[in-house]
Amino acid sequence: MKKEDFDFLLQAIAPEITRMHTNMRDAITAQERLLITLRYLAEGETFSSLQYSFRVSKLCRSSVSKIVKETCACLTKALRSYVKVKMRYYLKLVLGKAPK
Repeated sequence: MKKEDFDFLLQAIAPEITRMHTNMRDAITAQERLLITLRYLAEGETFSSLQYSFRVSKLCRSSVSKIVKETCACLTKALRSYVKVKMRYYLKLVLGKAPK
């Protein structure tokens, strides 16, 4: 992926995936969130592998799955005018199940 394409995607979804730092820990940046998601989509790595690759805390392993799900939903929303996806598949992606 070209850097310009990555920057375009990041700019499109950064406001929605950016999280605030807390007193307990620093938040995972929007750039890291997008990188984790793209790596998952491109290579199909496991969440455990992504956790180690991106140094996400073991306590936050479930956050890797949340990051991928949230970022995919934001990408779908931001790129809706560029990519046509069947509504049934979109709902399955966002809601986790297709309507009957």
